[in-house]
Amino acid sequence: MKNMYLLKQHYHQIAENAPTPDIESKRQAKLEEYGIIDTLPEDEFDSLVELAAMITDSPISLMNLLTYDRQWTKAAHGMEVESTPRSESVCQYTILDEINYEIEDLAKDERFSSKSYVNNEPNLRYYSGHPLRTSDGYNLGALCVLDTKPKKLTEEQKRGLKTIANEIMARLELKKKQQELKRLNKEKDHFLRAVNHDIKSPLNGIVSSTHYLQKLWEGDKDELKQILSMIELSGRKLINYTSELVTNSMEQGETKLILDEVEIEDLIQDVINIYNPLANAKGVNINSHFSTPGTFHLDSEKFKLIVSNLISNALKFCREGDNITLDIKTSGTEHKTLYIYVSDTGIGIPAEFLPDIFEKNKKHQRQGTNGEISTGMGLPIVRKYIELHNGEIKVESIEGMGTTFKVNIPENLPA
Repeated sequence: MKNMYLLKQHYHQIAENAPTPDIESKRQAKLEEYGIIDTLPEDEFDSLVELAAMITDSPISLMNLLTYDRQWTKAAHGMEVESTPRSESVCQYTILDEINYEIEDLAKDERFSSKSYVNNEPNLRYYSGHPLRTSDGYNLGALCVLDTKPKKLTEEQKRGLKTIANEIMARLELKKKQQELKRLNKEKDHFLRAVNHDIKSPLNGIVSSTHYLQKLWEGDKDELKQILSMIELSGRKLINYTSELVTNSMEQGETKLILDEVEIEDLIQDVINIYNPLANAKGVNINSHFSTPGTFHLDSEKFKLIVSNLISNALKFCREGDNITLDIKTSGTEHKTLYIYVSDTGIGIPAEFLPDIFEKNKKHQRQGTNGEISTGMGLPIVRKYIELHNGEIKVESIEGMGTTFKVNIPENLPA
């Protein structure tokens, strides 16, 4: 608590001693997105800073980024500096606007006349800076040039300084995109590992079940035919599932809807039929109630994945004797909306999981009631596909009593 009090005091002092933009907290958040603070020197920025000194005929040039409490220098020419208290800097004023900020003589400006860098080495007199501005309007810092004698830049020199500042921002944007690409690649690897497990498990089940039926079955032939048909249907659904995952561009965030005109009851009943054998084996009842007259436009494959994940999730956390109930209805005429409630009487979700239950999070990887493995990927995919349909999903749960997922999807009519 004492450390927190000192931290608040520290930021309060900064606010008193240094001017801050109205959007300072958002500006800081934006700066953090670039992951640039306290990184090693890089030739590309050193060269641009040197170029700024050359075109303005200045002995010193700096690329500065401003955190809450300090000015950190990424690149420097003509001066060795790494970090300065923000309240001591000149660039704190540059980031308040989007144009060049110039002080012809620091010694004659009461804000800086008593500063050590003015009265002692390096005896600075001149400052000109241009904000390092993101495309969405946040000034992360400044490219500045300094001199030991008073002067004034020409308009051409100021334009040159602006051009170099824009080039620095272009390089920062590129680095940010490269970092994002690395992050996406890591997520993709995690996703593929999880999917690999999810695919292997049902495939192994299909293979072992088929082997059993071929070698050991001595029961009724009609029952055998029914079970083999179910295995075939499950296999086809799994093939469609993997095809969807492979062909879409989820890792680039470019997944698109492929719209179909479907009968909702038939579509959902098809999914329920796949899970009935698993539910029967576990002693769980799956009930459904439909009020879905006519047809509805949506992406049938993605919708089946939504329903499949919700049923699978409910089944995983149900015990023998529990119930899963699907209530499905449509409302409206010209602009229809589909409502789906998937409720279960299972073990429920811990309250601390609920706020981010639709996020990829290792803590959500709970085992099912029969030791079923969870990868934590199902619900994030469900939300992604629902939002792709411009829909919403909510969850209500009481640990030990059950869970209800509430989904609404507006009809997505073809253009």
